[in-house]
Amino acid sequence: MKVTANGIDFVCRIDGPPDSEGDAPWLTFSNSLNTNLSLWDEQVALLSDRYRILRYNTRGHDGTGAPPGPWELEDLAADIVALWDTLGIARSHFVGLSIGGMTGQALALGWPERIGAFVLADTRADFTGEFAETVPKLIESVRENGLAPLVEAMPSRWFTDEVRAARPELVQRARDLIASNTVEGYIACAGAMTRLDFMDRLHEIGLRTLLICGAQDIGTPPEGMREMARRMPNATYVEIDPSGHLSNIENPAAFHAALVPFLESFDGPGDG
Repeated sequence: MKVTANGIDFVCRIDGPPDSEGDAPWLTFSNSLNTNLSLWDEQVALLSDRYRILRYNTRGHDGTGAPPGPWELEDLAADIVALWDTLGIARSHFVGLSIGGMTGQALALGWPERIGAFVLADTRADFTGEFAETVPKLIESVRENGLAPLVEAMPSRWFTDEVRAARPELVQRARDLIASNTVEGYIACAGAMTRLDFMDRLHEIGLRTLLICGAQDIGTPPEGMREMARRMPNATYVEIDPSGHLSNIENPAAFHAALVPFLESFDGPGDG
């Protein structure tokens, strides 16, 4: 379905029980850069019997509009709030991975009252180290050569060597997701990541939070997420081993083992 919010036409999907079958809590998933809402297929299959689930393609990704840049992470968070307002969602659980988790931090800092359970997976709160060295180079490569370099390069950053060798279908799924992006969407979203600077504000996020990270994640490594957990007053950290960056599809059983009990500990989307 298409939903117009914040002046943008978003590709969205809603799964789960209809309104007529009770008051199921809302759950919103925000995907990583270079993917689309299908990133969460395994989670939706598991959870759609008890939650009304909103998924959307981030601006500039796979059919969602791309207003002129530059964009900030706060803009991406405002997109979520606008989608919630348009769809009549007062509060929702939130799960974001990578840039979805960065967007989630902006969301929690600006609109904490709209969030129930708060889950950040394979993400980071600062633009430092190897990440700061790599992203500008990728932006310039895409600017000059389109998405082809990402299709080749990103699986090696997303998955462990063992997974790439043993599960070629997962690597191909990743390549297809990357190809669904747009040059404009990548450059503007990656540009927003270069201005990521939430680490010193994490103490302001009082929401009960679950942090999940793949033990072999290169781009958003465990040490960074452990530091995030130390700075957040109400956070629990879970490390998934083995897994690289896309922990929800590389090791979904371990991801679900962390996610499901945390969600179930909330009586409703605004409780906890």
